[in-house]
Amino acid sequence: MATFNLHVLLEEATDETATQVLSGYVDAHDTVEFADGATDSQHEAVLEIDDLETYAELYVELSDEEAVTELRQWGPTAERFPVPVEHYALQQLSTPDLYEFYAIDGRVTLVICDSQALVEQLRRDVPPHARG
Repeated sequence: MATFNLHVLLEEATDETATQVLSGYVDAHDTVEFADGATDSQHEAVLEIDDLETYAELYVELSDEEAVTELRQWGPTAERFPVPVEHYALQQLSTPDLYEFYAIDGRVTLVICDSQALVEQLRRDVPPHARG
């Protein structure tokens, strides 16, 4: 199991497979690999990422990738669950000491949850328009 996952979906109309589009990102980082058998489509892939800094870097880079239509913050082998939250909404967290934080730009911070229960707590604390 990987610490973090990024589930990447590409435009169906693209001629390249997810593996072709993402190989350069995987090759550039020692802590990133493709999750075996995680998807059935050639237009999606799950990346397994072992450290938060690389996760944040890839999250930002792939958000700008033209062929990517959707980035899901976790996949089937994730052990930790990052949720993007607008900075202003961080004060609404009822128990902030339970989370780890990683600012990815001047507007959004990744709030790292160590369990699905913490993800649910975050969803109760932070309104939907301030997430994602």
